[in-house]
Amino acid sequence: MSSFLRPLAYRHRWIYDTVTAVSSLSVGGVQRLRGLGLEVMKARLQPGASVLDLCCGSGEAAAPWLSAGFKVTGLDVSPLALSLAASRHPDLKQVEALAEAPPLADASFDAIQLSVALHEFPRHEREIVLGQCLRLLRPGGWLVLVDLHPAGPWLRLPQWLFCALFETDTATAMLEDDLPAQLRGLGFTQVEQELLAGEALQRITASRPTARLPGEQS
Repeated sequence: MSSFLRPLAYRHRWIYDTVTAVSSLSVGGVQRLRGLGLEVMKARLQPGASVLDLCCGSGEAAAPWLSAGFKVTGLDVSPLALSLAASRHPDLKQVEALAEAPPLADASFDAIQLSVALHEFPRHEREIVLGQCLRLLRPGGWLVLVDLHPAGPWLRLPQWLFCALFETDTATAMLEDDLPAQLRGLGFTQVEQELLAGEALQRITASRPTARLPGEQS
């Protein structure tokens, strides 16, 4: 369930851009928000590494990776979003598909980014998406996840208002859950969580173990 403002924000780009700009001020603006994944991953990856931007939308969070010289695939279910991504970021390889069932081979990517997208999924689908990330990563590859986290005292009310006006019940559910523990339960290792923006955002990095997953083809 969501408020009437959410579909309006997606229908009228200026509303969406304004909401994004205001909500990103606490991390230093829109450009830094979009670069939070790359910021922590760049030193861990080889030049030209293969990166999947899962739920890429119009490709704005993929752009910093492309500029840094990585080979980036963007997956999204929306043909309209992918069309915008194609016009804005022609070097982005596009895949139109569900994040819960990406038509991509096992162990295809050195890194996967989920930038402010995981909270859109109900709990059971969220686990499926994270399981797909584990499948798609090469052994030793990295997942970087940026998303909502329960805010500290100063931003608790603004976060509540933001979720009430622009988000769905899935965002509220994720605020109640322990994502690092969920990632460990799925089999990720080296799980590290960093809280940003008055604790209203979390940036999590997690690695796929170097051993192959049960039942995976060699």
